[in-house]
Amino acid sequence: MSNRLRFYREKQKMSQTDLSLKSDVKQTTISSIERGTVPTLTTAHKLAKALGIKTDDLLAEEVTK
Repeated sequence: MSNRLRFYREKQKMSQTDLSLKSDVKQTTISSIERGTVPTLTTAHKLAKALGIKTDDLLAEEVTK
């Protein structure tokens, strides 16, 4: 999820602070998630809502061949 969060955040040209303000999730929590910490479902939902995407899109595992 860490790569997906960073991807969607940067796609919208948002800093971690911007996302923090929009999602009501601490910037330090966002930083931790982007480094690999697994968020609670509530936190993931807040971040997805702030990014304008589905929670499933944020949590989806990447498929590799």
